[in-house]
Amino acid sequence: SPASVSDHTLSLLIDPPQATPKCWAETSPSGLMLQLFCSWPGGYPHPTLHWREEGQDLENSSWVISSTSSSDTHVETLNSSHLSHRKVFKCVGSHVVKQEQPACTVEIKRPSLESEPPQTCFVGDNVTLTCRVTESTPAARLSWLRDISQPEVEIQPGGRFLIAHEGNVSRLTIQNCSQGTDGGCYVCKAQNPVGLRELFVCLTVKQPVNVVGVVGAAVVLSILAVLTVTGVVLYYNPLLCLR
Repeated sequence: SPASVSDHTLSLLIDPPQATPKCWAETSPSGLMLQLFCSWPGGYPHPTLHWREEGQDLENSSWVISSTSSSDTHVETLNSSHLSHRKVFKCVGSHVVKQEQPACTVEIKRPSLESEPPQTCFVGDNVTLTCRVTESTPAARLSWLRDISQPEVEIQPGGRFLIAHEGNVSRLTIQNCSQGTDGGCYVCKAQNPVGLRELFVCLTVKQPVNVVGVVGAAVVLSILAVLTVTGVVLYYNPLLCLR
């Protein structure tokens, strides 16, 4: 009958998602807000996805800036002023042919940093300062500042300064070290919508050791020592020079 054919066609079209939802967090393009992503692909019709926090739907929260859905992905953009370290958000999925409601969670974290020990650079040489993010959800933006005297002035790559970001590691290379301008502490700054961390990385700039001068001085001192010993011996035993 036409009805059974229609039901059979509909059953062929309905396809539940095979896996479970996947959740992750990102920083908004402006760098000021948190974006929560929840994706559950592979089903038809598309599943329904809801973000929750402490059992309440985020859609009803005053701190949601925007809420968007496109096919299999649902995104919530949140005001960062309400965020806190280790707050957990949960995404719950539902589909017309699935009785259970699978879920995934995201735990947001402010950045944590570690660095290498204080560095030393000889005048005219190059040195690299390293800063590493050990924890951050979403990923933190890393930047370098000269010191606390100019806390809002970031070091820009160019000239004698090279900055390289590789994953969770940032490296600041200072070329042609100058004792008058480069010595002191630098600030590695890591920031995401959850929080901000700063870490001091200190640099000592020294004059290079004059190896030729040191060797020459050592030779002169050795000769003086030999002459002194010889003079003392001859003074107390002059007969040695007559033999």
